[in-house]
Amino acid sequence: MKKILITGGSGLLGTNLAIRLRSNFEIFILTHKRNVKIPHAKSMQSDVFFKTNNNFKPDLIINTVALTDVDFCDKYPALAFEINVNYINYLINFCAQHPCKFIHISTDHLSDGLSPCINENHELNPMNQYGKTKLLAEKLIQSKISNSIILRTNFFGWGPKYRRSFSDRIIDDVKSNKEIHLFEDAFFTPISIRRLSQIILLLFRKKKSGIFNISSNNRISKYNFGLQLCEHLNLKKDLIIPSSIKNAKNLVLRPKDTSLNNKKITNELDFNCGYVSNNIIDLICDTKDGIKNKLIKLNYL
Repeated sequence: MKKILITGGSGLLGTNLAIRLRSNFEIFILTHKRNVKIPHAKSMQSDVFFKTNNNFKPDLIINTVALTDVDFCDKYPALAFEINVNYINYLINFCAQHPCKFIHISTDHLSDGLSPCINENHELNPMNQYGKTKLLAEKLIQSKISNSIILRTNFFGWGPKYRRSFSDRIIDDVKSNKEIHLFEDAFFTPISIRRLSQIILLLFRKKKSGIFNISSNNRISKYNFGLQLCEHLNLKKDLIIPSSIKNAKNLVLRPKDTSLNNKKITNELDFNCGYVSNNIIDLICDTKDGIKNKLIKLNYL
């Protein structure tokens, strides 16, 4: 059985990948401050793993480690650089000793947001520390790890109790009868973790390399995403309140449009990423499959 090493193993994407891939692979997760016990997956603290020069030789490393809070990154740029860029050096050194496939999860916050649905060759101009550190990470990986895969994306899905996703927060607020204000002038192309996981698996099996946008087929505002989410899950839509990013106070400057063009990945894999509505329906499929329940039951130490 092939082996996969997942960094950031206690995070939103890391836990999802471990649970979704563990039936077909031997899963090993690296954690940092938060330890989580995932059945049928081995885990270790990152600092211990790299210091002991572990003999574990994975076939694939998936790096999900990132400091993603845009405002926090601007407030603490040194920490953002340490987590989003410097951490990559540990993986580079490990790959030099244990050659394997490497997949890095990047972001859709790399442009100035002036053009919708940008492709992988679009001129990049990050507007904040988060975007700048993520772009530096991409460049470092490309210069040091041959045949790597870099995925620019914005994903959503069910998360564990301690790490809620964007869609989780909307659902939780509406179920608690709380209003939630979402920007009607900020656009993105979100994809479900269910489809992102499938794409990661296909890229690995087909031995692809390069930079890929992983996104839904259509661009949508945060406000309309909230409305569609409520519609498909039979929740109260009147609790979703439109607001403008122009009126948001104390927010670090960020692109108003982070939408991506997914034609490259669609053509490379002959894979339909689906419209936003299809990806929202994936949440229902994850509930029926038991994925949601398995994630919610996870406990951390």
